[in-house]
Amino acid sequence: MSRSTGRPAGGSIGVQAMDVGLQLLGPLIEAGTPLNLKAIAAAIGFAPPKAHRYLVSLIRAGLVEQDEQTGRYGLGQLAVSLGLTALGMLDKDGVGRAAMIDLRHETDHTAHFVVWGSGGPTVGAAEPSSNPGSVFLTTRLGSIFALLRTATGHVFLAYLPRETTRLLVEKEREAFPLSDPEIEALIARTRRHGVGWSIDGLAPGVSAIAAPVFDHTGHFVYAFSIIGQNAHFDTSPEGPLANIVRAKARTTSNRLGCSDAMYDVLVKGVT
Repeated sequence: MSRSTGRPAGGSIGVQAMDVGLQLLGPLIEAGTPLNLKAIAAAIGFAPPKAHRYLVSLIRAGLVEQDEQTGRYGLGQLAVSLGLTALGMLDKDGVGRAAMIDLRHETDHTAHFVVWGSGGPTVGAAEPSSNPGSVFLTTRLGSIFALLRTATGHVFLAYLPRETTRLLVEKEREAFPLSDPEIEALIARTRRHGVGWSIDGLAPGVSAIAAPVFDHTGHFVYAFSIIGQNAHFDTSPEGPLANIVRAKARTTSNRLGCSDAMYDVLVKGVT
């Protein structure tokens, strides 16, 4: 399935007034709450009178509405309908798999797209790297990552309901006996940094970093992970690799309708 760039094909010339006017929707989308004229104008570098003229046209089109009591502007019914229709047409898993491929190229490490299955965190797709500093593991479609020992498992542990993971946690503790405080510490550090990380968790000599992806409802839908050889892989939660994985999870969440503001709340484990 080909991916749209979001730009017109062939360098087509559009309507400049529309291009300019639609910029006013950006601040409303980012804020997630109605804004006054001054705030909208300042956000895009317009003088308030100029912004007001465009807002009048957007109101007529149904893309913006103005509260009669407060005077603030918010998204109109047409904008809401467009958003809901776009989300309904979106292939969430397709977006995730495409982002996983990008992640492999951006990090030059083997990347995984991981979903929750009946046996736990399950590989839905993998993109191997030929980088000598990376590793190639037989992570076939359907391979399962441990909750307590792997970076990806830590992400699912941190963002799925406790009831969902409880039985699997108890089963894994038979072979990997972590105490309740140790498990809580894993969850807390993952939420604090927005990524999970592990050394030797997936296999001896293998390090990994993983991050969560959320949709427009705030639901945790899947995770991305990358793996590499310990000697060539920086697992620092604020290091370059973690920053790339975290950013990819955030932008993918944006594609699924989760705003930056919502993502910042969800990644901390606040519901």
